[in-house]
Amino acid sequence: MTRFIYIADTHLGASGPGFQQQQRYPERVAEILPALRAVICEGEIDFVLHGGDMVDGPAESVVRAAAGHFDLPVPTYLCLGNHDLSWPDSLERWMRCAPDFFPDGRPEFSITTDDCIIHVVPNQWGSTPYHWVHLDREWFTDEQMSFLSNGLEIRPDLPHILSTHSPVFGVPVEQTGLPKPFHPPKDAFRDCVTGLATQHKHLRCVLGAHVHMNSRVSHAGVEYVHVSPVTETPFEYKIFEIESGTISMQTLTLADALPFKGDYDDSRTYVQGRPIDRAFESS
Repeated sequence: MTRFIYIADTHLGASGPGFQQQQRYPERVAEILPALRAVICEGEIDFVLHGGDMVDGPAESVVRAAAGHFDLPVPTYLCLGNHDLSWPDSLERWMRCAPDFFPDGRPEFSITTDDCIIHVVPNQWGSTPYHWVHLDREWFTDEQMSFLSNGLEIRPDLPHILSTHSPVFGVPVEQTGLPKPFHPPKDAFRDCVTGLATQHKHLRCVLGAHVHMNSRVSHAGVEYVHVSPVTETPFEYKIFEIESGTISMQTLTLADALPFKGDYDDSRTYVQGRPIDRAFESS
């Protein structure tokens, strides 16, 4: 069995409210991550996958601090998000200051276990690859598409998972009660990813972040999953288990293990998701 923790949008180094769905506490990461460390030590976790926006901006001191905070008992892998790439030389900073997050020495890589293959491919945001200035459009470079296409040809007998930062589907109105899906991507990006899933039936799950909510959309036999930040109340994370072709997920909280109590907005409970957003099993 392969078991890993999935988190995202920790925004280390942030000051002020910024974008959040519930109250965020990135400044208290030194109190939050020890609780996650305890989960790892108790739960036979193989690795942690961070879905992006580990930092609020990639100042070298913040990147080095993030590498220190995520020096956990198991490997931590990072799918770079838009805030991680907000300076022109962001990618070089990550590779130089936190290389252990990228096992192949590049931002695209695959994690291969006996039970599954996870392809980590951070999407682009604007005209310059690996540099986010503003939210323009989500896309993959030709090199990234080649990496994905080649990776998806390997071991089609195993379930494959794609991790990127942008959501592939907006958070549905059935969850939020809003008049339209929350933060959907451009149609071209959605069609790109769903097209890959159509071509490669063993691509069974796509992990996204960015929206700061727990959410799940099932489309054509593929599970599209978002996670709320472990640094926002109620400090949630996901555990994935893959065994014998079955993928299961559950959403858990660190709240009871923390030395402080976070503020919670009871009018926005949809952020935590419905039961179908918080757990599933697919075989």
